[in-house]
Amino acid sequence: MTTSTAKATLAVFAPGTHTAMDGRTITFTPEDCIDLANSYDPSVSEAPFVIGHPSLTAPAYGWAERLEYRDGIVYAAPRQVNPAFAEAFNAGSYKKRSLSIYQPDSPGNPKPGHFYARHVGFLGAVPPGVKGLPDAQFAEASGDNGPLEFALPWEADNLASLFQSIRDWVIQETTIEQADSIIPQWRIQSILDSATDERKSISPLAYAEENNVDPNQTPTVTAEELARRETALAEREEKLRKDEEAAKQRDAKVRRDAVVSYADGLVKAGSILPRQKNTVVEVLLCLDSTPLSFADGDATVNKTPEELLRDVLSQKPKVMDFSEKTGTADAPVDFADASALATAAQNYQAEQAKQGRTISMTDAVNHVKKGAQQ
Repeated sequence: MTTSTAKATLAVFAPGTHTAMDGRTITFTPEDCIDLANSYDPSVSEAPFVIGHPSLTAPAYGWAERLEYRDGIVYAAPRQVNPAFAEAFNAGSYKKRSLSIYQPDSPGNPKPGHFYARHVGFLGAVPPGVKGLPDAQFAEASGDNGPLEFALPWEADNLASLFQSIRDWVIQETTIEQADSIIPQWRIQSILDSATDERKSISPLAYAEENNVDPNQTPTVTAEELARRETALAEREEKLRKDEEAAKQRDAKVRRDAVVSYADGLVKAGSILPRQKNTVVEVLLCLDSTPLSFADGDATVNKTPEELLRDVLSQKPKVMDFSEKTGTADAPVDFADASALATAAQNYQAEQAKQGRTISMTDAVNHVKKGAQQ
């Protein structure tokens, strides 16, 4: 293999599950891509640059000096590139590259047992008129073990734009959290960043034996435009977040008010003590809304935990009757409950206060006890 240290700049392949042009689906691991790059030896068999994926003959418009695998991408180092072809490439006529690969067991594989690059195909335009170039002969077998031909569908800007549109739609239809769980903004940004890095690292094809010229390609999306997009998107997401938070708070208040009203009804009905009200409210608010299903005799119950607890609270015996009543001497008072005695004494104090008389708590308690014993 060549020992040249110039960095390969032409991205041609990547790990993943790919569908070949003949319909076969093959999964390439990073280890497979490393094997593909390390096995390549132009002194054994040199992969030509061709237009499309010719099956028999095609002019060679350049050659792959070597392959490199770095940062999850297989790169080719071009050499002896035809000037007319280089001009067409630099003009954007061939935006998609593809790679034809020998499988380890493909007939004609220069290095059996390893993946090996057959040729690099360029897609998207009519071949430039080049005279005097010899035809490259290819006559390998087809079928399951034939060479694999993959089109590399890298249009990073378009891909990022597509994902951004999907994310914006998800935010509009659901929530920011849902969008983050499906297509987080940082992943879209990473696609744009990788596209920018690729533009900076790929040199235009030039007619040169060893080295490529320095990159000088302007990104289609400027940093200023990207910053404006990010600012507008951030403002939109912040507004949606605030609106969503306000809606959650409104819903939470409506629910709490409803539960408090229900607990007040339990207190008034004597089902719970006043001091138990806050506990009941907080328990009801934190219960899961997922229904529970179980058998109750011959019937099947399918209710939420909140509904079940409400049923229990509504059916339990009264602890004390806390409805407003006028105290009378013949009204029975249960002195086994100190809370009930205190409540009765407070009611008596309130009645006497309405008549302009101030009664101490001790006198009120004694009055209630005396009235109950008569």
